[in-house]
Amino acid sequence: MNTFDPTQHPRGNQTTGHAGQFATKTQTSSEIGLAGADPRGSLEHLISPTSTNRGETVLFNPMVRNISQEAGSDSVISVSIGARHGDLNGAGGALVNYLRDDAGVEGQDRARALLRDQTDRKVTVLTHGNSGSLRVIEGRAMTLNGTDYLLQKGSRSKAYPIDSLNVIEARDGYGQVKHFEDQARMAASAIPDIGKATVDGIPDDESEHDEVAAVFIYNAPNFNGDHSGRGSILYATDITEDGDDPIVNGAFVFPPDSGLISEHGSIRLSDLSRNGGRVKAFQPTTFAEALEYGSQVNDGGRNMAELYAEI
Repeated sequence: MNTFDPTQHPRGNQTTGHAGQFATKTQTSSEIGLAGADPRGSLEHLISPTSTNRGETVLFNPMVRNISQEAGSDSVISVSIGARHGDLNGAGGALVNYLRDDAGVEGQDRARALLRDQTDRKVTVLTHGNSGSLRVIEGRAMTLNGTDYLLQKGSRSKAYPIDSLNVIEARDGYGQVKHFEDQARMAASAIPDIGKATVDGIPDDESEHDEVAAVFIYNAPNFNGDHSGRGSILYATDITEDGDDPIVNGAFVFPPDSGLISEHGSIRLSDLSRNGGRVKAFQPTTFAEALEYGSQVNDGGRNMAELYAEI
């Protein structure tokens, strides 16, 4: 990973603890890089471009568990689909966060310039769904009666209001699907391998535990109702037994735009199972360090993408 420059991320007022007042991160471009890194996630093989309509390509769908392809061919032979896969939901949320963080302010500004106040401009847009799905849309950006639209490539009538799309990034012209596919694969390679949420091996809460015993990535609910709690991280230290649905305790790290405060807390295993999964292998860390990770994300000293890559 590229060297992180702390001077570009001013710290805020810490006198009230990690939930205090924080400064805004100053960032003009992506700071994330994985040059030479080996793929470590379980998502990369699920990045599979599938054309759904002319000008629309789905790159990732968290409802798809397995994709079978003929050797040496891009043709999909079969897929395995389930109503909900909690671990893929959480991983999908992390994937969206990684791509958004990697695009940075520069990517947001470029998308705004390409999609707003246009007469008729060909663009390729990377978008995400609330579930963490990734979709690329090719179309013509235009403004009609004060509303910005993306008219689907090859269509005279099918258009999306820009404000209805969860835009991650945009590029000028058509033919940029491969670029966004490569970006998605890069991001997927940084997301740790995530399996079913379990409490196996996590100690009970009868004594103090400072070592993190497990790490979970899940899509947390948030006050805004916009799914911005996706890809949250729980560094679990212990559990409280409660029948078939134990309570998992630890340090939570939430995306900074979720409206949630990263701090110590608890969650039912059933909630984790529905909305995320357990990281299969992680670097040793402590509860105190995990709380600091939350503080750093809140005040812009780190972003979620960096935490995923360092788990």
